[in-house]
Amino acid sequence: MEQEAALKLWQISEDSGFRYTTLLSDGDAKTYQYLNTKEVYGPEIKIKKEECINHVSKRLGTSLRKAVKEWRARGVSLGGKSRGSLKKETIKKLSRYYQNVIRSNKGDVEAMKTAIYATLFHSISTDQKLQHFKCPTGKDSWCFFQAALGRGEVPGPHVKHVKTPLKETPLAKIMPRYQRLASNELLQRCIRCVTQNANESLHSIIWGKCSKETSATLRRVTIAVCDTVCEFNFGTKKSLENLQKENGLASNKQSKMLAVWRDYRRVYQRKRKRLAVYAIARKKIALAKKRRNASIIKKEGITYERGGF
Repeated sequence: MEQEAALKLWQISEDSGFRYTTLLSDGDAKTYQYLNTKEVYGPEIKIKKEECINHVSKRLGTSLRKAVKEWRARGVSLGGKSRGSLKKETIKKLSRYYQNVIRSNKGDVEAMKTAIYATLFHSISTDQKLQHFKCPTGKDSWCFFQAALGRGEVPGPHVKHVKTPLKETPLAKIMPRYQRLASNELLQRCIRCVTQNANESLHSIIWGKCSKETSATLRRVTIAVCDTVCEFNFGTKKSLENLQKENGLASNKQSKMLAVWRDYRRVYQRKRKRLAVYAIARKKIALAKKRRNASIIKKEGITYERGGF
């Protein structure tokens, strides 16, 4: 269904005077391969695939958690609570570092790759065996060791400064996974550091008007999509004015006031989300959701996992 829908979108794009030469994907390659097989714009023009960096970064966490489970089944413990183990918190931080270095090296594949390996080797570095050869140099470096050298100071102990300590034992086990997620082919698709945030935001508004959990007629879905796209791009007040103008409807004071209020609320909520208080509240909500999902997984097992299928 998704492949046929995508094919229709690509085919009618030229009617509007443009072409979709890039497909932003969350990992599924079937639609991308299908469109290139159909040669929508002819054999000379190939559609390029780009990755959402939010989804790519989550693949590292999924892959490392799988490694812990797989090696545990073989009798080798990578996880645990001791310092240097591949703990859940360590995996979470490594995934976040992976995403951050991709963002901070936008447009440079080699710099991305170097920075990704730097976060890994930095984690296994100790006072006895230094592994900071890939870390950025200079006093402004995120690496405590290189920053201290840049300031002409003696670096502090690794036990105090390395926030994601890893023993060398897990390194050989997880290196193939890092090599796969730091390949030139994958990083080339992340070179613009784009995300699907705007699409997901648009979809959430559409589902608010026409729930995806219940069946609806084509007419209702079409109205919901058109109304949402107009609101998303131009605001509620402007979309209301366009709707009334196109259909010859009379405007009234109450509808305009409601539209203005909705636009104000949208801007207010965006500003509010940047506040520290809101960030704390979001963390509490995320923690409650995590606990709820954990109980569901315990009862039903894993039914969906980012990068896991």
